[in-house]
Amino acid sequence: MLPWWALLISLFLWQPSRAADLVFSGNLERVGQHSISIKLPDRRVIDARLPNGSRLSAGKIAAQFKIGDPVQITCKSIRPVWEEGESRYQFLELTKIQPFERPPGLTHLFEFPTLPQSANASSPPNTAPADNQLEHARKVNLEYAANLPNFVADETARRYTSSAASPPWHYLDTIETQITIKGNRADREQIHHNGRPWKRPFQALPGFKWYGGFGTEIKPLFDLQCPTVMEADGPAEVRGKQLFKYRFSSPPDGCFRPFYFEYQRYNPARSGHIFIDVTGGNVIRLEEQAGGFPVEFEFAERNEEISWDYVKIGNASHLLPVAANFLVQYSSGDRWRVEVEYKNHRHFESSTNVTFH
Repeated sequence: MLPWWALLISLFLWQPSRAADLVFSGNLERVGQHSISIKLPDRRVIDARLPNGSRLSAGKIAAQFKIGDPVQITCKSIRPVWEEGESRYQFLELTKIQPFERPPGLTHLFEFPTLPQSANASSPPNTAPADNQLEHARKVNLEYAANLPNFVADETARRYTSSAASPPWHYLDTIETQITIKGNRADREQIHHNGRPWKRPFQALPGFKWYGGFGTEIKPLFDLQCPTVMEADGPAEVRGKQLFKYRFSSPPDGCFRPFYFEYQRYNPARSGHIFIDVTGGNVIRLEEQAGGFPVEFEFAERNEEISWDYVKIGNASHLLPVAANFLVQYSSGDRWRVEVEYKNHRHFESSTNVTFH
């Protein structure tokens, strides 16, 4: 049976003259100092590292192409290289870029489907009759997201796996970190894997990694410039608290963060529920489902649940994440579940720069 990476590579177009090369055609999305991104017709984004030297430098590419141009890139697989500016590993290196001329009959190859009218910034999505409770929650949560306290917490994550051949969940490992939150950015340090120090970055851990839960989900839910639709779903009780539940949905390429799988990223449609404290208006629980991934992306489904509660730091109480659960299913049938706890919240006042991972 072929290993997973061989199956993944077989999904892409090979260039006959160089068996190890991968060729992608799409719209130029980004030219960074050290890497480049193009968007494929199925909305996947391919990232590739720029090689050392001037032949394929960012300056030369930017001088020849503009953002949105149809291009074809040829890449080679490389040992993963950490790119500090993007806070991620790069798995491909660019070897060639050229204009792409659409073959006959494929005139719409790079014209993406138009998002619903609600996605336009000039036409806010929430056109239903005014919901005073929702508008109060919108104001409260956007203010919360814009003024998150800086803090440090002890994070403990337990990971479980299952497969189509062995459906029951099996405990895999425990990962402990000190997580530092500055605004909506997070940095994990002092990482321990099954009790042993992990000296490499968090992203280098094998298997599924979890992200989010620190306010980055709030703005996409409530910002009127985002194509997220909210609908009242009635009263609900969570952990003994009387809350009010709303359904939400957002189309692909909305305001939520994309998912990464090696050199690919994709921003799928989202749907789910939020539970708000009626009196204060704050989100206390989020249940989010992401689906509709292209087959080539490997993910079939990804679910996330986050719980917030009031935590005392010093003499003040702050609404902060206390638990999260993540579930991902791959197209192969393999599944990962991560159960996360956040404890020992404390102030963080250092001026050190941190990045969101």
